[in-house]
Amino acid sequence: MKGFIELTAYGSGDQILCPVRIITGVCEDNGGTFVETGLDGKGKETGIFVTESFEEVKEKILKCEV
Repeated sequence: MKGFIELTAYGSGDQILCPVRIITGVCEDNGGTFVETGLDGKGKETGIFVTESFEEVKEKILKCEV
């Protein structure tokens, strides 16, 4: 699907189609990878914890046709 990447939610294993245009950042630490999709009303980051590594998310974004 054009403009989307498929990610796997950490914990539930649900498959998610995430629009690339809303991704504002990706970070990885010992707990996993967090795909940031914006800020909430209080200025705190919101997003999705995923099972994919930083490199896997990066590759999916690079290969995505926007």
